Amino acid sequence: MDADKVVLIVDDDHAVLETMRILLEGKGGFHTKCVVGSSGASHFLSTQERIDVLIADVLLAGEINGIDVCNLARLQHPDVGLIVISADPNTDERQLPERSVYLRKPFGGNELIEAIERVQAYARLGLAEALPRDDSDLAPAPDPTTSS
Repeated sequence: MDADKVVLIVDDDHAVLETMRILLEGKGGFHTKCVVGSSGASHFLSTQERIDVLIADVLLAGEINGIDVCNLARLQHPDVGLIVISADPNTDERQLPERSVYLRKPFGGNELIEAIERVQAYARLGLAEALPRDDSDLAPAPDPTTSS
């Protein structure tokens, strides 16, 4: 993992924000910014020059939800990696932005690190379309030069 990744975490729960901040900064190579609610996120996105990864809860206080925050982030920072989190069992993953990863709360530290690595891989590849949401769906593309 490259050093000094800027990670913006957006949630309404201070304990969730602090737990993720401690985990990522303890792991090393991350510079975290924590924001409470969607209005703070909107302001931060418009003033921050660089954001490598955005972690946003679906349900946020404010005028927009976490999915809207992700879409706004992608407009202002096209290569940002997006991780959407939620404890809501009714979250519709089909509504998530392309090239994002969904984590259902509660999740572990290893799951978070893997999600960050995955969205960063999406950004490095510059994928134009959504990738499968789990690795079991990843299969090599057929080689068009070989016949069946």
